[in-house]
Amino acid sequence: MNKDMKRLKPLLLAAAMPCLAACVDLPPSQMPQSSASQAVDSPFKGLDPGYKTQETAHFKVDAYGPDGAARYASLCETDYTRIMQDLGLYSFVPSRPYNVVVYKDSAEYHSKTGQPDWSGGAAYGNALLLYEGSGLAATASPEMTHLVFNEFMGLSQAPQLRWINEGVAVYEEMRSDQNTAAYYTARVSQTVAPNPIPFSQMVNLAPQTESQKNLGRWYAQVGSVAGFMIRKGGSFSFAMFLGRLRNGMSVDEAIADTYTNLWRKLSDVETAWKLEVQG
Repeated sequence: MNKDMKRLKPLLLAAAMPCLAACVDLPPSQMPQSSASQAVDSPFKGLDPGYKTQETAHFKVDAYGPDGAARYASLCETDYTRIMQDLGLYSFVPSRPYNVVVYKDSAEYHSKTGQPDWSGGAAYGNALLLYEGSGLAATASPEMTHLVFNEFMGLSQAPQLRWINEGVAVYEEMRSDQNTAAYYTARVSQTVAPNPIPFSQMVNLAPQTESQKNLGRWYAQVGSVAGFMIRKGGSFSFAMFLGRLRNGMSVDEAIADTYTNLWRKLSDVETAWKLEVQG
């Protein structure tokens, strides 16, 4: 099964159960990405006796090994700091620390979480479920972005904002992993820039109904667009943009209110973004 098809399944799951877990597919140097969702505490089974716990300002991490919990807690805090800086959410304080559970391998992860065999990690409510392996860092970053985005946006988050949620997660995944960055950069250059998805379609696209090729294009494009807005408009403005969306403004209204000197509506962003990716 190819990568795009693997990514299709988590989206189907999230579409069918919008209040349940967000899953990611297993990344061998590819693109573990998930659909975002919110939930109550996850019903996962814990680690076996002997695990260690490390608590930090924003995380409670359970992992095996003498230094596993401390090492992963440090990784989580590094990711968290970068995400909050990139999104401009300097003053946002999560209601409680996020729980991170790192299983010893994929077998334990799948057995104790009940996630399907293509899942490489899951964000469920306030918990981040991962397992040790080479793809952990690339998996953790986008899932953590979903946790932060979902909590910041709250109940006002609408399905039509999924392109932003997924876009910032792809952007943060690229920021955390060189292989992922190379993959998406090539994808934008080869499949997006020659034939961009019109923004009027991009914001309403339901990836689970698209072909495998279009699914991959959509993720590459929304990641590129989110990164463009953050870089060109600045992190502080991006936080204001998200805040206005959270307060009920439409995307065009939030853009006009935030990016007065740059863009007045989403079509202005589209024009400017095309000039960059096609230049």
